[in-house]
Amino acid sequence: MAVTKADLQRILGKDDADLVEQARHPALADLTQDELRQLSNRLRERRNKANTAIANHRRAIKGRGTGVTEKLETNQRRHYSIFGEALARTNKETTRRQVQARRTELMSNAQRALSLKQAAGAPGHPGGEAHAGSGMKSNASTKTAKVGSVTQHARVSQATKTAQAKKDNRGA
Repeated sequence: MAVTKADLQRILGKDDADLVEQARHPALADLTQDELRQLSNRLRERRNKANTAIANHRRAIKGRGTGVTEKLETNQRRHYSIFGEALARTNKETTRRQVQARRTELMSNAQRALSLKQAAGAPGHPGGEAHAGSGMKSNASTKTAKVGSVTQHARVSQATKTAQAKKDNRGA
């Protein structure tokens, strides 16, 4: 829930309220990158401080810490939520600036690439007329050359069979 400026002054006090006000637009957009980082760090410190106070109160309820009043814890919860919302706004602004910087860099790179392409000139396109090209070059065959003709293959095989049969019959 949004907190008004008057509520901020009442809940946080002047210094912390001014710190949270810096995390609201349009003041947030006017900050430099370094100032935004410092503001984010200070808000994170304040939020963590409030969270520590809440944790100490929980410990005190369990009997392991010093006594903290219920009113103080409620106040710290408000502080925690207010600083958390302010921190979320600063983080969102940081992300927005990073995205904008990336987009600007991408556009400048694209413009640079386009100018380089235009400076190189258009590539020469070949005419529509027919002309000879070198084409593909054939590779030497790796197959072994066969000896004898294909028509003589069966005759040679039959002669070998016949000779072997004659030899087998002699030895028997």
